[in-house]
This record gives sequence, C-alpha cells and structure tokens, in this order.
Amino acid sequence: MAAKTTERPQLNAQARPQTGTRAARRMRKQGLMPAVLYGKSIEPTAITVSRRDVIRLLHARAGEHGLLTLNVEAAGEKALEKPVLIKHVEHDPVSGEVRHIDFQAIVLTEEIRVKVPLLLKGDPVGVKQDGGILEHFLREIEVACLPTAIPAQVEHDISAMKIGDTLHVRDLAAPAGAKILEDAEGVIASVQAPREEKPEEAAAETVAEPEVLREKKPEAEAAAEGGKGEKAEKAEEKEKKEK
Repeated sequence: MAAKTTERPQLNAQARPQTGTRAARRMRKQGLMPAVLYGKSIEPTAITVSRRDVIRLLHARAGEHGLLTLNVEAAGEKALEKPVLIKHVEHDPVSGEVRHIDFQAIVLTEEIRVKVPLLLKGDPVGVKQDGGILEHFLREIEVACLPTAIPAQVEHDISAMKIGDTLHVRDLAAPAGAKILEDAEGVIASVQAPREEKPEEAAAETVAEPEVLREKKPEAEAAAEGGKGEKAEKAEEKEKKEK
C-alpha cells in the first residue's frame, strides 16, 4: 500500500518559429519532435525537443505522469525554466511512435489533479491455490496533490484475495500528501471462480447412434433371410424338373 514519489528530471527544448506539417516532417528527420508549452502564466509556445530524450523520459519510472523541469531556449533570449507536466502524447496510429507532446506549465505551490499508475502486488490465494481468475479493471488512480508530491505509483497487496473477493477504491491507502479522487465504490479488481466447461454435443450424438443401428438391424436380417428362402425355392424347382 505504499506510494513512491517522483524525482524531477530535466528536459531541454528550443523555441520553434516554424509550424505546420512540412516543418514537423523536417524536424523528425533531424531527430527532433514538435511540442507545445502552455499554462496559466504563459502564452502557448511552439517548441522542439530531442526525440531520443523524450523516449528516455517516457520510459523512466515516472513515465508520462511525473513532474519535470523544461528548459526552453530562444534565440537572443534568456532560457525559460518551467516546472511542467506531460498532458498529452500523440502516437502514430500505424507505427505507434510518439509524434507530438503537450507540456503544461504549473505552479509548484498550487494543488493539481493527476492520474498515477496503480500497481497490484502479489498473487491472490484464490488464483494460486483455488484456480480462480483475477480480473483487473482500474489501472490508474486520479489524485489531488501539490506538484512536488506526485506519487510515481500507488501499490496495493492483493495476496490475501480469495475467490469472490472484490477490491474497491475505498480499500486503498491514500499516498502521503495526496487525496484519492476516484469514486470510493469503484471496482479495481476481483477474483472469480474458474469457468466450468460446457458438456460436448458429441456425447448426445454418441448416445443416439446405437438406437439407429438397432432399428436397422431387423431389416437387414429380414432381407438376408428373404434371400435365403428364394434360393431354396429355386433349388427345389430344379430338382423336380430333373426327375
């Protein structure tokens, strides 16, 4: 039930004078990624960031949920240093590659709302010993906290869950310095009984088969006996003619 706080990584950016699809295509060929910075205290600013640095940042422990410092450089101006959150990541619909990022500038003394990952730890006893099935529904939790107190993730131990048990939001311990905003009755996970297999339809066909054979057997025997009687009559007529 622990919550881990994030560190504060740095990311460099440059002001982007040119916008549009053609300009963005040229940037990507140079290893750059188009982005935008906005917030209450600043005008929306088009920027570029290193694609390699962004991928490294997204694969770090905090991922898309952590607080970071964005250093924006502009020609002839002093670098702008802003604490920001990643608000939106645009992916290519075919390749899945990151194409664009939105950064939101924040004030460190003002409370914010942010979603953080929910990690369920351990193997439920109902799954491990009784063959049950774990169904996991909620994988992120929205919390309210100061930007400096954003938890990297919220953890909960589910080892004691048995078949029929359900984990609700109310069962979580709120991270230090944060308040959980999700509906308390929201279902996070449950352990269901193993599914029973349905009887095979082939079994019913197997039972019906002997009845069909029994119905046809007397007809076959009658046909065979009829054939034998006809042969006997012909042989008897032949003997009479020879006499």
